[in-house]
Amino acid sequence: MTRGIYFIENTINEWHTSISGYFATQGDAMKALEDCCNWYSHKGTGTIYYQEYGLGGKITKVYEVR
Repeated sequence: MTRGIYFIENTINEWHTSISGYFATQGDAMKALEDCCNWYSHKGTGTIYYQEYGLGGKITKVYEVR
């Protein structure tokens, strides 16, 4: 796997999302997801993505809880 960063994205209303945090490892992101939530949802909801470093780095959805 190429070098990159994990981030959590959460919905903030019906149309928009916001990044809740950036993490060095997937394990750190999974642990932090326990305290995040989507709009009108319970804690532990959101989407974790992995983005490769660099211009045009590929973004991959890693984990999602709605």
